[in-house]
Order: sequence, then structure tokens, then C-alpha cells
Amino acid sequence: MFENEVLETIKKYKMIENGDKVVIGVSGGPDSMSLLNCLYSLKDKLNIEIFVAHINHMIRAEADEETEYVKECCNKKGIAFFYKKVDVEREAKDLKIGIEEAGRNIRYCFFEEVAQKVGANKIATAHNSNDNVETVLMNLLRGTSVSGLKGIEKVREGKYIRPIIECSRKKVEEYCKEKKLNPKYDKSNEENIYTRNKIRNMLIPFIQKEFNPNILEGINRLSNLATEQERFIDNIVQK
Repeated sequence: MFENEVLETIKKYKMIENGDKVVIGVSGGPDSMSLLNCLYSLKDKLNIEIFVAHINHMIRAEADEETEYVKECCNKKGIAFFYKKVDVEREAKDLKIGIEEAGRNIRYCFFEEVAQKVGANKIATAHNSNDNVETVLMNLLRGTSVSGLKGIEKVREGKYIRPIIECSRKKVEEYCKEKKLNPKYDKSNEENIYTRNKIRNMLIPFIQKEFNPNILEGINRLSNLATEQERFIDNIVQK
């Protein structure tokens, strides 16, 4: 069911075309491991070639173990594996930016580097529908236009794709269990230090309990409507 849902998302948003070369960003967590396993299972049907890019952020003690885990998984499947070890905390300090921003910048630069090296035209990241809800709420709290209500774009710049964006975190974890992927869990996700973690661990559970148990579905519908509205307006402007 999970793989069928991902395949439908890929077709709906025309994420992948016959013969594409796709770099997959893989951390070793449930989201990225489910994406990797799913695209590996679908690669013949989609007629694509896949590669894995992994960044070791050197923040947590488990980082080296996670790198070896992803590398071993790729070796077993015969997938080309590229990795980079970067002291993200030092980079953030030197650039005077937040650790999250520094990590994101480093990841995407490395994804681009790997894509150029292997001649890939697509880069897949493992954002799920829960991530999308968190992003919409973050944008709302900061103040946003209709554009911010779109959340995470399914396809960006015709190159960055999010094949599991319509799958919930629960479905991702069920798929990992079903396929015995044994992903690595980042314990820092449980620490309510960053805004996203506070929204994930505190705000959403509070809203579900006190106001609307279906808040995730509701905000994802809002996100889709905002995306359709912006696309409609863009088409009118172009005409």
C-alpha cells in the first residue's frame, strides 16, 4: 500500500520521468530509509537509476554508526553511496547562523555536488505529510501570505522532489516495520529546543487533544488548496 501511494504521488505531480537519474538524500532515519527502499523497489517499473547522498553532521555520538548503517544498506542493494563528514556546529558558528540552517545548506550543496558528479537530474528528499503540517504551522506563527500556506512544495525547480510527501509519519513507520528496515532514530527530535520540535511534540498534540483530533488532515487539505490557488493565479497571469 505504501509503495502504491508513493507511486501515485510520483505520477500525480510528474516527479519522475522514464530514464531519470535520482539522487536520494538519506540520513538513516525512518523517512529517508522508507524513501530509499521504496524507490529501490520501484526503480525498474519507473526505469530510473538511483544514488544515495549522506551527510554526517558530527553533532551526535551516533552519527558515525548511522553513516555505516546507510553505507551497508547501499552496498547490499548495489546502490552507489556518497557521503561527506562536516562539523555543522562549527560551520554554523563561523557563519553566525543557526545549526538547523547550516545543516540544511550543507546537505543541499552536497546533494547538488553528487548530482553533478553522477549526471542526475532529480534530487529526492524524504519529507512526509507530518513535516508539511509542521511547516505550515511554523509559517503561520511567523506570519505568512497564502504562499506560506502551501507548506513544502511537492516539486521545486523541476528538480527537487518529495515522493513521500502525501504519506503520514505513521505510514512511514509501519512500512519500515513491515520491510524490517530497522532505521536509526535521532533522539534530538524529542528535545524541545527547536521551533519545529516544539510544534511536533507540544503544539500538534495539544491541538489534537483540545480542539481537533484531525488537525493533520485538515492542514494538509489547506496546504493543497493554497497550492492549487497559487497555480490557478499563476496560469491567469501567464495568459
